[in-house]
Amino acid sequence: MDERGTRRLGAFDIGCIVVGGILGVGIFFTPARVAQRVDDVPQLLTAWVVGGVVALLGGLVFAELARRVPGHGGTLLYVRRAFGDLPAFVYGWANTLVIQAGALGVIGLVLVDNLAVALGRPEPTAGAKVAVAVLAILAFTALNARGLRVGAGTQNVLTVAKIAAVGGLVGLALWGAAGGGEAALAAPASDAAPKGWLVALGAAILPVMFSYGGWQQGSFVAGAARDPKRDVPRGMLGGVSVIVITYLAVNVAFLRLLGFEGARASSAIAADAARAALAPSGHGDLAARLLAGAVVVSCLGILNTILLAPPYVVHAMSKEGLLPAGVGRLSSTTGAPVIAVLVQGLWAALLLGGVWLLRRDDPGSVLDVLLEGVVFVDWIFYGACGAALLVLLHRQRDVPATQRDGGLFGVEPTRAVARLFVLASFAITAGALASTSRVPALTGLAVCGLGVLAFPLLRRRVPAQ
Repeated sequence: MDERGTRRLGAFDIGCIVVGGILGVGIFFTPARVAQRVDDVPQLLTAWVVGGVVALLGGLVFAELARRVPGHGGTLLYVRRAFGDLPAFVYGWANTLVIQAGALGVIGLVLVDNLAVALGRPEPTAGAKVAVAVLAILAFTALNARGLRVGAGTQNVLTVAKIAAVGGLVGLALWGAAGGGEAALAAPASDAAPKGWLVALGAAILPVMFSYGGWQQGSFVAGAARDPKRDVPRGMLGGVSVIVITYLAVNVAFLRLLGFEGARASSAIAADAARAALAPSGHGDLAARLLAGAVVVSCLGILNTILLAPPYVVHAMSKEGLLPAGVGRLSSTTGAPVIAVLVQGLWAALLLGGVWLLRRDDPGSVLDVLLEGVVFVDWIFYGACGAALLVLLHRQRDVPATQRDGGLFGVEPTRAVARLFVLASFAITAGALASTSRVPALTGLAVCGLGVLAFPLLRRRVPAQ
């Protein structure tokens, strides 16, 4: 079969992949974090729109990178092609120790918050939340180390649960508006001094970008598009646009049902919104428990995915000589990178427990510390991917103009998109460093620095083939 025979995806298919890659657990808890970091509703909605624009730029950058640098590995592959082994190693190091480990902790805590609501239990103490989240992480670590994974049918159920929960939120908001439902979560008005637009957006963009994570999934299938120059940009634009509209609708639903101050005060905002919508009919608690249950199911699916897929980055690093061979070796019986899975899960549990011990005087900040560290480090390497695309474009400067690879959009438009994305990445990371709590960002930088030191100790020579 020729190459054209493998190109079966249209713009709609790619758009659906983008939507599926982005739509996760983030929208069920980050709106409360965003509300806490802004002064008013216009700032809140602006943060979500700005985040969507940045996600679109990122999707276009990754689509072009996936076309120019084919193969599995994503960010690791792109950074290595443009900058060499050391930056690629630092990415893989930080991806395991910060990005994926921190994400496991965040999702574990969100799971526990919603599990308590789903079971009709009072909100657990901070220590109990961390303990249950750690147990969930360790359970999925054990499953994936044995080669067990959630089957395709179960994964489809998890996806349907997420979509149904989002649609239910919007529907409940309309129901509440028609029925005259009032916010069920009271909160005193904040007396904090206004932050101003720039400071507020700089702080709010971190949880926003956590929710928009996953847009790059559509770029990885760019080579399978029937008409890449048309279908990939349209699919990216369409998919991200759908997410932006959906996220704005969900935020309006939260604001309609809880009010701005109520949204700020919520620890399980999706469930609280569902409770408020159906409170006048006497079914508020049931609605909250059902929606919280859907969030729990989605959290379980994401925990499994993180402990299933990212360890294969460690496998790829080991195979290419960036790590000792045994670290990423696949099991002969299960096919899973057992050591990589165990390192990922055990370190995530230790990280979550360690952050809680360090923040016991302010246990409510544990989730924020993990989230900010994840987004900060993640966007360092997203920016590196934008820079990698600029490097690849620069390398063809000596090629006659008529023979240059213009890419999906043409050389100059591609260069402009890459530059805008690099600037956006820089702004996001700078905002994290300028925030009132710089500890997560500085800790992430320290981990990256340790990766530089660890590189000569862990790399090995791979014989030329």
